Amino acid sequence: MGEVADRLAALTVRVSSPDGNVRATVKAGLLESVRFRPGAYADYTEDGLAWQIGRAATLLYVGHERGVAQIMREAGLNRRKDPAQARDEAERRYLEKVFTIPATATGPRGQVRLSTVGMLSWACRIKTGALALLREDEFVAEAGATAGEILRRTAYEAALLKDECFGLNLPDLAEERRRRRERAGRG
Repeated sequence: MGEVADRLAALTVRVSSPDGNVRATVKAGLLESVRFRPGAYADYTEDGLAWQIGRAATLLYVGHERGVAQIMREAGLNRRKDPAQARDEAERRYLEKVFTIPATATGPRGQVRLSTVGMLSWACRIKTGALALLREDEFVAEAGATAGEILRRTAYEAALLKDECFGLNLPDLAEERRRRRERAGRG
């Protein structure tokens, strides 16, 4: 299993936005870099760049998932995604819900917002005036921090779901689920 872990840790996915002006790299499931072609940043509007980033994020996720699937397949391991293929009821419940987890994050300066549902579809919003306010390197830092936060939130929500479906009873997660049930009961 060490070989699979090593290959997953080395898995690198590089994509370009549909217009080819934004390039992004993910390594081991984490955003490693975002770069613009020279001069491209200054030519964008907030809406135009947001659309390009949303599509690039989707491409990164799809590429990463394909890479993981290939590594698992080559190792003779089966990674189920279809609830109909679940081994038991707990896994079926998990697979039914994991690809519907919503997550949203805003960058530390409040200029970039990313949202996803199940990591399958991504959207980006860039605050009006942000491109005039932020230099390219500042925008890249803001977008990178936003991406890191949304990945952290998605992983946390997936852990909560695993705790719920598989009865792991991890103290911190069980307490968070209890707080959420209480809030839902009051709302």
